[in-house]
Amino acid sequence: MKDIYDLVQENEENLNDFLDWQIEFKPTDDFRSFAENTAKAQDVFKYAAILYPKLILVENVVVLSDHYTKENWNDWRKKLSPKEAANIINHTHIEDYLPNDYQGTQKIEDGLGNLLAFFWQLSANHQFPDKNIEVEYDGDVINIFNQ
Repeated sequence: MKDIYDLVQENEENLNDFLDWQIEFKPTDDFRSFAENTAKAQDVFKYAAILYPKLILVENVVVLSDHYTKENWNDWRKKLSPKEAANIINHTHIEDYLPNDYQGTQKIEDGLGNLLAFFWQLSANHQFPDKNIEVEYDGDVINIFNQ
């Protein structure tokens, strides 16, 4: 998994707000300075919920809590093992995190996918350190695999 700072640097050139900020203020080319000077408290909390999802344990496998309903789980469990059901319920399309009018490039989508996978892995490791959870972005979907 790539380092968080590498992920940010690889995508700075494609973030229009950052580029506009550099043109207007030119104080630095440091993305962190841009974030510190333009972010609002509500932005931090809003994105923290995306970057650090709440996970729950269902039948000894880890599931994204906001993807889980008892009905959905039971429907998948009629056909699949707990691990297979969790893998299907957990997978998340990266385009779900981009506004409908977003005209992003594949590079931005991939950057966001890798960034979310990085943080979701941290979340899984922190919330369930005894489980062997693997988070990966495959170019379209973020997957949380229960090993």
